[in-house]
Amino acid sequence: MSGVPQSPPPTLRRQYSDINNTPARPKYRHSDHNEPISERHLERTRSSLLRDIGDKIPEVPIDWFLENILPPLPVPRVSVSQVKERLLNEEPPGEGEQSWTIPDCFEQDPAHISETNKKDEDAVFSKLPLFVDHIIAAFQAEVAVIIPGGTGNPESSKLVHHPKTSPAHPGDYLIRPDGCFMRLKACDGPGEDLESESETDPSKSARMPNYSWFNIALPCEYELGASESDRDDNIRKVLYAMAHIMRKDPCRRFTYGLTIENTQTRIWFACRSTVYVTKSFNFIQEHEKFIHFALSFCFATEIQMGWDPTIERLSIGSSEQYKIQVQDKVTGKVVYVKTVELIADFGADAVRGRGTRVWKALLRQSDGNDMHVVVKDVWIDADRVREASNDKTNKDKIAKHFVTVLFSGNVLIDGQIDDTFDFIQRGHEIPPDSDELKLRVHKSNGIAVSVSTGGLPITYLTMPFFRRVYGPKAHYRLIFAQVAQPIYSIRTLPQFFLAMRDAATALQLMATYRWVHRDISPGNILVCENVGLLSDLEYMKQESDVTPAHNTRTGTINFMACEVAEEMYLFTRAPYKDVPEFRHNPLHDLESLWWIAVWQIFYHTLPPDDSSSSSPTDHHTTEDREERLSLQEQAFFKMFPRDDLSNSTRVTIMTVESSFDAVTQRCFLEGSKLSKIRDKLNTLRDDLHEAYLSAEKDFRETHAIHSGAYVPVENELKGIHEKFIETFQLAANMAPSSTLTPFTSTLKTLGKRSTRTDREGGDDGSSAGRRVKAKGG
Repeated sequence: MSGVPQSPPPTLRRQYSDINNTPARPKYRHSDHNEPISERHLERTRSSLLRDIGDKIPEVPIDWFLENILPPLPVPRVSVSQVKERLLNEEPPGEGEQSWTIPDCFEQDPAHISETNKKDEDAVFSKLPLFVDHIIAAFQAEVAVIIPGGTGNPESSKLVHHPKTSPAHPGDYLIRPDGCFMRLKACDGPGEDLESESETDPSKSARMPNYSWFNIALPCEYELGASESDRDDNIRKVLYAMAHIMRKDPCRRFTYGLTIENTQTRIWFACRSTVYVTKSFNFIQEHEKFIHFALSFCFATEIQMGWDPTIERLSIGSSEQYKIQVQDKVTGKVVYVKTVELIADFGADAVRGRGTRVWKALLRQSDGNDMHVVVKDVWIDADRVREASNDKTNKDKIAKHFVTVLFSGNVLIDGQIDDTFDFIQRGHEIPPDSDELKLRVHKSNGIAVSVSTGGLPITYLTMPFFRRVYGPKAHYRLIFAQVAQPIYSIRTLPQFFLAMRDAATALQLMATYRWVHRDISPGNILVCENVGLLSDLEYMKQESDVTPAHNTRTGTINFMACEVAEEMYLFTRAPYKDVPEFRHNPLHDLESLWWIAVWQIFYHTLPPDDSSSSSPTDHHTTEDREERLSLQEQAFFKMFPRDDLSNSTRVTIMTVESSFDAVTQRCFLEGSKLSKIRDKLNTLRDDLHEAYLSAEKDFRETHAIHSGAYVPVENELKGIHEKFIETFQLAANMAPSSTLTPFTSTLKTLGKRSTRTDREGGDDGSSAGRRVKAKGG
């Protein structure tokens, strides 16, 4: 097929024998926007989604996909060829335009039908639902002959065609699939004639309450043309619709999609570990392939279509809450919680990844009373140590610094672990004769991928292209005793810095036992009753663990240590041959803490009276304040660019003396409380810089090297944790208690607009400091 690369893809299956020594790859925090997607942003968000997926995905043989990835055929004794023969030999019901059989249902291809009969795309493809209905009728007739009274699985989904109607979901009225397979039980209802109305009206979905994203099993996108631009348009739309299903519906574990460009048809698949598509086939000429697809999907169970039977949606007023099952892996006890409030779901924004969602919930106790808890739903690397397992190792002395796990275990469906490879894909590897389909992305000006209802209060976008391979993931749930809030939601500096002090204390104790966390971010530091706690321990490992690296892992790019982002040691002068393979160490966890503290004071502002000096005679004008806010904004986006994977300003700040001072000078009034905190953080950066230099000055002499990785000796870490603890305590003591406000909101109140709202971020300045690429990094 023209335009499709013929080189085989890299091996995508299990080079995952160990996961605890994973080379770092960034993960992406998305925005916390809760407003509707605007027409101006929709195409750019679709392009951003493609950037998150990557520049190419596996393109698998259609026959392999039909046999191994789609749900099994409903009645094995009734073959696809038998159904085809019945369709060829029997006239289907109906008259006029609706009296068509498989050979002549499209006497010509859709493009010619449109041109000949002056029909638009919607009218031409409106026959597809009837096409599928005929397939179902022929199949059922064949079953009745071969197995009298038997039908196998009942029909479960139906292809519908409502291209001008938005599926019901608040705030997403611009997303309208051309067609979709819906749960059959949701297809009956008012408003079935809505597709005949030409105008776009989001209120129409109210007249079709069952036409909802919660009931869509598979979105479809159609184009009359078959050019590359037609194909690219379909790809953007179908992948966005599939991502929308995965993002919005906690009950969905995976999803399928369908695209047709004139006659060229592809079937898509996406779960938390992979996205791929079939090679195209001609749905008019290659009848058996389309019949197989229709039968597999229309008779699939809800589990086979991607729904999760262990979580139930509860409509409470205008909100969606959930009843969630958790089975403890130690005791086997099954408990249920009912959610009351969403804490965070930004982890579900990307199609692939952990898909983390966290709720406040109620757990019914044995005495009949409800206990307030937190429930976490996550897809973790299938061979990684679970968070609760880490929490119950020989770290009793640091237990008080971590959230308490009441129940935890894999999600079990039909008695099997809900695993993306062994269960969802039934253990089938991508075949060696697969190709790769290029995804062409239209450039974006920094519009966020997601419209998540939770997450960080600043837009975090996907990064530039790089190859990422995701290993198999297992569905896992935990119930925590503490109803805590993530540190990014704290809006006073004293409380924030006290929690940071506690996090530094936890890291100090972890380092004592030679553990590293490897995923320090604002979402993983929690605050409960003014105590800071660490969570997300699934990436924790022993420093001395030098087992083979896992394919890829995630980390939060805006708070990731520079060495981790670069995958190289930045402070060594050792010859390249003496530099061991790069690995995460305790200094990287501390650097992440430092970036979180910097982010907090530079993203937020205080009221003018607290921003000023403590002296009552000191003051500054509104013009001075606006100028400082502008400088603060510039400094913030230099340090925290939205999509710069390897930002030179961050590396320069960490490797070059006085660079942090140069970037951030004059952002705060001289002598003010924020200025003094900034100075403390500048000193702390100097201390961390010295620790790096000490740790990497000569790998041959000062480190124990095991199988190509190094472990910093104890005296190189001596005192650095205490300095972090002391600095954060001093910052908490001197910080004003006024409520913090994002600088973007402050600019708006002053009648100013952020100059970086649509900026992609990044800094063009040259980086300094010698970088030595780590072996195997």
